[in-house]
Amino acid sequence: MIFHDDLIKTARIVGAGGVVALPTEGIWGLSCQIGNFSAIRRLLDLKKRDREKGLITLVIDFAHLDPWFTCPVIELAQHESGRPPTWIIPVNDDCPKLLTGGRNSMAARRVKMPYLLRLIRITGPLVSTSANRSGRAACTNRWQVMNQLAGLVDHVAMGQTQGYRKPSTIREMQTGTIIRD
Repeated sequence: MIFHDDLIKTARIVGAGGVVALPTEGIWGLSCQIGNFSAIRRLLDLKKRDREKGLITLVIDFAHLDPWFTCPVIELAQHESGRPPTWIIPVNDDCPKLLTGGRNSMAARRVKMPYLLRLIRITGPLVSTSANRSGRAACTNRWQVMNQLAGLVDHVAMGQTQGYRKPSTIREMQTGTIIRD
């Protein structure tokens, strides 16, 4: 279920440079705009996440990130079915190190979840990481997020995850090889 008024509120907060907690396919995530480095640093600080771990970028279309890619998006990634995997994609030096953790690749997922599709249509690509403090279990419902992070983020969205119980599959973009199933 999508709460339209809350979706608009979430989009406005993200657009103003905020950090939000929102439901994703399997767990709750912390997100902000991909191009707002101040918000990304704040997200990393409140999560207490090591900057060298990098972050996932959520997109509707991989073309949003084309200027950074050093390899083409393979056919498998263009026509994936089922739960979207996270793709590890080689990038050039123009890709912000805050996204890659200093690596020469980034993680990106093309979302299909209706809530995320609508939000990203308004905000553009989002940075994402699990909604929890580093070292703690990922939050699977809004109540857990409220207990752990409500005073630290600018908004906790309404809604629920799609109910997937395990992390997304991770694939390598150049070959389609599964890194984590």
